[in-house]
Amino acid sequence: MIKDSWKRCEMYGLKPSDFIDSIVLDHKQILGVLKKNQELTHFAIPVLEKLYPVFKEMGHIVSVVDRHGTIIYTLGNENLAREVQMQVGANWLENTRGTNAMGVALHEKSPIRVHGNQHFIESAQFLTCAASPIFLASGEVIGAINISGKIEKYHPYTFSLTQLIADDIGNRISLQHSEKEHRLTLQELEFSINKYVTVPFLSLDNENRIIRANNRAKTILGQENIGQKLNDNDQFIIETITSSCRKFSRSIAIHQKKNDEKRLHTFSDVKGACPRVVRVKKLAEKAAITDIPILLSGETGTGKELFAQSIHSSSLRSHSPFIAVNCGAISESLIESELFGYIGGSFTGANQEGRKGKFEAAQNGTLFLDEIGDMSLRAQVTLLRALQEKEITPVGSTTSKGIDVRIIAATNKDLLEEVKENRFRADLYYRIKGIQITLPSLRKRSDLIQLAIGLLEEKGYSNLTLSEEAKQKVLLHTWPGNIRELMSVLVEASFLSEGKVIRSEDIQIETDYTSIESNDGIEPLKSAEKLVIEKYIRIAEGNISVAAERLQISRNTLYRKIKEYNIEF
Repeated sequence: MIKDSWKRCEMYGLKPSDFIDSIVLDHKQILGVLKKNQELTHFAIPVLEKLYPVFKEMGHIVSVVDRHGTIIYTLGNENLAREVQMQVGANWLENTRGTNAMGVALHEKSPIRVHGNQHFIESAQFLTCAASPIFLASGEVIGAINISGKIEKYHPYTFSLTQLIADDIGNRISLQHSEKEHRLTLQELEFSINKYVTVPFLSLDNENRIIRANNRAKTILGQENIGQKLNDNDQFIIETITSSCRKFSRSIAIHQKKNDEKRLHTFSDVKGACPRVVRVKKLAEKAAITDIPILLSGETGTGKELFAQSIHSSSLRSHSPFIAVNCGAISESLIESELFGYIGGSFTGANQEGRKGKFEAAQNGTLFLDEIGDMSLRAQVTLLRALQEKEITPVGSTTSKGIDVRIIAATNKDLLEEVKENRFRADLYYRIKGIQITLPSLRKRSDLIQLAIGLLEEKGYSNLTLSEEAKQKVLLHTWPGNIRELMSVLVEASFLSEGKVIRSEDIQIETDYTSIESNDGIEPLKSAEKLVIEKYIRIAEGNISVAAERLQISRNTLYRKIKEYNIEF
């Protein structure tokens, strides 16, 4: 290491005969360096002060340098320190002071003794020096400890002493880092399991006493159970974690759902390869991981509750309740007790023990407000107040309760039009709108046959196939009842079929081109033309050339009609 250091000094352009007059940092610069290294000096100074009597007796000087070779603390022989410029603010890297213990130790990241004429600069060859780098647990060098004295004061133990001091300081700093990291990890864990872990989660000691519980678990067990032993009948699965030495153990407990709880739908249950459905599904999956309210719109039977359950199942609230409410079925007189619950004896006919409302039942989970467009104006006011204030007051009670629910609403109406007609409150509309997802009707989907086959498999008729005539009949129907109607027709056809093929006559629907509603501003004849074009595009699975050929018109004419009628596919 000494030979390598000399070679580097020559590369730096130094000469042994050079007179070294170090440039020492000014007061402001020294304060800046000390501030950056205050952790190092905080732990080094107490250790070195304990050893001061040893250094004083030996006539040596001990120095602490930072990772850049700048001295940040000295103790010992002050006369020697002034003589060799070993004061705070002086730099002792090889490129400024030649071969010396501090510079070599930092460069090589290894303990080193530089004795007498091993120093590159002749004016320093009356010194004997030993230095050791200070390491953190990560292996990073943050500085070094150096002991210097005159050759005649040489003592063989100084080399080992620097290593002991450096190790002690490094260990002290690493221990503090470890303790801080431990505290931070616990804070991070507590924050994460409360905010992002929707599973009821407990930490247990080796006797299964509850140490910590996230918010979801507290709603099940109650805050008062912290410190109590977890009961076997609390529906928690316990996993034990043991330290590497197997002397210490902790356990985590995760709440499991009861076997009799109904399985909710997931996005894997959303069938279809139609581009419209794929786009809607991707949007719903993206929206699921947020906590933003969602408004599902679409005709009756398009699968709004299927999407609502799938969004809940993919959300951070998936292990909390999913509660569905049919808003159109709630009478004005019962709206408050239905949504907010009531206390015992609050009105005639009330349960004496009281009852939770839908909001409280959905706490920490999802409240699905189905057919919200059918809700009365009075009920809308009641609902809006709860959503704005995020708290409810059960009927008959004077105490409010905070609520934390994710709202998913659904409607088959144009709510903006309802707002214009003063049948739906604008403030409630913008409160629930959040992310609006419109589900396509069957007559606008290009995957009817694939969907029909998927529904047959879902109902246990995977052995049945559709004849070509049956497929054409399915494709030509308008399906006003959407998926619900298609499912009903397929179940009936499965019953009527003989053998393994569903024939055209088994499909009990009528293709009626005359019953076309003109509610979109298009004249009846044009409306019929639009419907026929949509059907042929669907039959051709979106292939314009094939659709134009079957319609016996040119591709340009078909494109013009698509633009005129604003047809999407």
